[in-house]
Amino acid sequence: MKKTYLFLLLCLQWAMIQAQEVALPDTLEGDNIIRVLAIGNSFSQDAVEQYLYELAEEAGVKMIIGNAYRGGQGLQSHWIDVTEANNTFEYRKVQDGQRSNISHMALADIITDEPWQYITFQQVSQESGLTVTFEPYLTHLIQYTQGLQTNPNAVYGYHQTWAYSHDSTHSGFANYGNRQEVMYDSICFAVQYAMAMHPELSFVVPSGTAIQNARTTYLGDNMNRDGYHLDLKIGRYIAACTWLEAITGISSVGFSYSPDGVDFVTAHTCQVAAHNAVEHPFECTVLDYEGFRAVNDIVPTGLVKFNFGQERTTDPTWNDIMPATRTYTNILDTNMNPTAILMTFTGDFGGANKNGAPYTTTRMLMPSDVSQSALWGYATGKFGTQGPRGSATIRLSHLNPELTYELTIFSSRMGSQDFRQTSFIVQGEDTWADAIQSSNNSSETATIKGVRSTADGHVTLTVMPGAINTSPNSFYYLNAMTIKAHK
Repeated sequence: MKKTYLFLLLCLQWAMIQAQEVALPDTLEGDNIIRVLAIGNSFSQDAVEQYLYELAEEAGVKMIIGNAYRGGQGLQSHWIDVTEANNTFEYRKVQDGQRSNISHMALADIITDEPWQYITFQQVSQESGLTVTFEPYLTHLIQYTQGLQTNPNAVYGYHQTWAYSHDSTHSGFANYGNRQEVMYDSICFAVQYAMAMHPELSFVVPSGTAIQNARTTYLGDNMNRDGYHLDLKIGRYIAACTWLEAITGISSVGFSYSPDGVDFVTAHTCQVAAHNAVEHPFECTVLDYEGFRAVNDIVPTGLVKFNFGQERTTDPTWNDIMPATRTYTNILDTNMNPTAILMTFTGDFGGANKNGAPYTTTRMLMPSDVSQSALWGYATGKFGTQGPRGSATIRLSHLNPELTYELTIFSSRMGSQDFRQTSFIVQGEDTWADAIQSSNNSSETATIKGVRSTADGHVTLTVMPGAINTSPNSFYYLNAMTIKAHK
């Protein structure tokens, strides 16, 4: 009964707050610079340290951005650091477009470094939806910050973080039954609880809802690089768009700036996801009409060709796939028409080289800069600075589920004195496999026919050492791939 009463009270308090016309005070200093400080962890790093400054610049707003960072830490451990004077914060700062980082800082020194106009708090991710973990630490941190602020018009807010990807292996996911929707709902309730309990918090930055909105689009559940941190391009861009609008009131929809590797359609989808989150901070908006249809109905008009490695090809009909970008969205067929297919690195390779065959006799008709370029990994021993990985994985998503696909794969490492067979396992509606002897290969390809995606349009390609692989480190390679679609 007490829990029900508390819930109703919080709902009433939050409804009263929402019903008010709350106008943020004029917080600009005489130099017309907006100063934003996030007190957080790696989730605030994901949100404010990249792209926010550039978006603000396009909006005609000058910002100084601070992040009081402690990786993997939350409200309780932040307060312990303050009371014990451990000074384990890192001061991440973006000023005039330049990024700096000072280690072993006291939170007090970060708070007093600038006359911050906007200051936010957040919980550590695994506890972000657990209200019992908030107090008394949030109260203490707010009061502590208020006692130190050098700007009398400082405005306080709360950063609503995001739910993990549905397949996350983070141990804290168990707090929510390893269910993304449960975690998202819990975070929404917890933030509303914090806002209702603390009238000092006058705004929310709904990054979590923005990410959840984007997951309803053709982009799918590809917002995280490791199951919980944001993807370095798409996920972080969404968060930055959300922060821009939550702080300035300026929507990024229609902005031209986006990170390298984020195409126009994807950028617009991210912008709309952020805008809807600011308008409806605690309600996921289904955006399956944004960008491409949520269920892909496109039939490619030609082959879809992929060049893997670190070097771009001069042939525009090949899609360059380099691991610096985790998810590729602007994938075209040979007639330069969009396919709406996504490609995501879900298990990393070890590196890239240009040691493939310069000339080939396969039917793939690869230019030399494609056949030479490769991603590689190794499964045993020690090689360079990279640790061994038994396999590398790539996920093709947002495939047309009504089509079947034929995958042709090329793998080559010239100058090898041993056998370096590479195996390819394709998992979709069923499982298929083939292998190539990569050593000094210039003519052999692996061809897998009749591939159908899962009902939600996914196919996973696993690359690993084959049975006939005598290299001491069990090397494996992926140079190029083509996909032919069949109705």
